[in-house]
Amino acid sequence: MRPWQFRQKTPGFGISKDFYITVLAATAHLPSILEVVEPHGALGAIEGFGVPLSRDKQKEDLAHPMERGVYGIATRNRETVLRLVVIPKEEAGFDPAPFLRSAEAQGLTPEHLNRIGATWTLLQITFESHEAMVFGSLEFLLRVGRRLAELTEGVVSDPISRVYLLPTEVIIGNANDARNFVRVWHKPEQNGWMYTLGMQKFGMPEFELFGVPAAYFASAQALLLGVAQAGLNGKLPVVGSLVASRQCPLQVAEGGLNRGNWEGIKCDELIPPSGHTVVEALDAWASERDAASKSV
Repeated sequence: MRPWQFRQKTPGFGISKDFYITVLAATAHLPSILEVVEPHGALGAIEGFGVPLSRDKQKEDLAHPMERGVYGIATRNRETVLRLVVIPKEEAGFDPAPFLRSAEAQGLTPEHLNRIGATWTLLQITFESHEAMVFGSLEFLLRVGRRLAELTEGVVSDPISRVYLLPTEVIIGNANDARNFVRVWHKPEQNGWMYTLGMQKFGMPEFELFGVPAAYFASAQALLLGVAQAGLNGKLPVVGSLVASRQCPLQVAEGGLNRGNWEGIKCDELIPPSGHTVVEALDAWASERDAASKSV
């Protein structure tokens, strides 16, 4: 007789090994691992366990300021394990000055720029393991990143989504809120191109739209975030399916023709019906959404 086989329930996706965040620490003095994570959450620390992974480190080192090296951070049930690498900015090859002059820094507030410019150390966090249902592990990652940024007056860098966050900006709503992991970008000069960055963290395709005027940015952003949220809710739109408006729906098709942006990354495009424009599809979607909200 074959033994019983039990499969853990999942949301239908996992966490990519390429997903990581980096805290750009702006203080020369780093906190101890116990200030970041502690079994009982004492003094504002996050509940969990932390341990230095260097061979010459002892238990008493948990109360000393963190130094260059590798640390393990786990939830109390040990279902989620994070790997924290502490490395000086010079060794990591990070020079804030060129970044602060780059196009990527445009739009950041003086507070963001000042903290990034004062970076001493990079604290990179990756997943070693995560719980089957994913969201508890994602929340733990965000909380650890936020706590490190609070203690070091730093910012949290999300390289995949290309955003830099103050501690107060790290967590929006619940852990399963797509806005915590996905950002929408708009390049009006490239045929009104809008696209997501962050779906790849979960092995899902990114999504893009073309022909979006600047005046329609907010509407298209809401639509793309809605598509991302559907993916996190286990209802990812697939190629051939229809989304948004019923009267003028957008069809999911294979996209990612801009290889300079999507090399090695799967991307699907949302295309309006033949004879219609993206603007018409967005107008129809907004109209139906407004009508539905008024009827509630």
